Amino acid sequence: MPEISIQKNVASLTDLVPEESFGEPVGAPSKQTANNFYEEGNMFAGTWECEPGVMDLDLDITEFCHLLSGHWVLTSESGEVTEIKAGDSWVFPKGWKGRSEVKETVRKVYMIIS
Repeated sequence: MPEISIQKNVASLTDLVPEESFGEPVGAPSKQTANNFYEEGNMFAGTWECEPGVMDLDLDITEFCHLLSGHWVLTSESGEVTEIKAGDSWVFPKGWKGRSEVKETVRKVYMIIS
C-alpha cells in the first residue's frame, strides 16, 4: 500500500541543494536550489528557491505552484503580465512561454507532471 510523502516546514528548509536552471538565463544566471521529496512515474514534488534574476521559459511540463515567499513577475509570450507574491498559487500550463523575472528571492512548493 502506498504511504504518504511529506516535507515538513518547507518555509524554513535549510537542506536545499544547487539545481539546474529552470529556464534560459538572461544575463547572469540566478542561483537556484531545490529539495525534491517525491517522484512517481511522471510526477515530481518539492521545494524550489531562486534568487533575483531574469530567465526565458519554454515549458514542456504542467506545474502547480504555491509561493511561500518572495516576488515574481511572469510575462507570457503574448504580453500578459502575472505578478505573484507570497501566498499565491498558480499553474504553469504545458507549452507556456515567456519571461520570468524574480524581483525578490522566491521559494515555492511545486508538483510537476511531465
